[in-house]
Amino acid sequence: MPSTLRDAWTSRVQVEDYEAHMAAIGQAQANAAHMAEFLARVGEPGARILIAGAGTGQMFDYLPPGAFDSHRGVFADINPRFLARLRRRNPGALCVADDLEASALTGPFHAAAVVLVLEHIQWRKGLDTLAALDPRYLFLVLQRNPEGMTTAVSPTRVLPASMQNLGGQHPELVDKNEAATHLQRLGYALIEEWPRNVPDSKVMLGLLFERVP
Repeated sequence: MPSTLRDAWTSRVQVEDYEAHMAAIGQAQANAAHMAEFLARVGEPGARILIAGAGTGQMFDYLPPGAFDSHRGVFADINPRFLARLRRRNPGALCVADDLEASALTGPFHAAAVVLVLEHIQWRKGLDTLAALDPRYLFLVLQRNPEGMTTAVSPTRVLPASMQNLGGQHPELVDKNEAATHLQRLGYALIEEWPRNVPDSKVMLGLLFERVP
């Protein structure tokens, strides 16, 4: 993650601004539905599941109650204030401040999910980190834009105050095929994908990978 963008997400972006923006553009709701589907596909009772870049836990506002109760969820994010909000939503959640580009976590995990995070970091390094934790399943949600819109944030959207200048950097889209090729080199095969439409003609694209035996 470029240092200025890292600083923005670590200390400048306010919880209330982030949550209001995500709810207004429909991405929080869509990504919670992705998470529910991911858990239904790969969840096993007692499975250790990593949610990397878990943010404020806004997904719990839209997930069925107890969605993680049968799993050993680990919720990681670079911003401790975001994790504090997650704990308020789910007091029993295991939250860990961690950097996806250089994780201090210890695997293995049954599964790991990263939702709209790779666009904000050095995504290849992030995928390397996740693969090193040895999950059997790896779930990505990537943003797919309409033709001609190249950045992650729609140019017509007015962002909340603390998000208006993310350190002078702009989150960039991650190409599905490039991500799949990189993960193939790391021993993962794409086994399923499903899209969800959101406002501004964008798509939240869920990609499920499995480690090749």
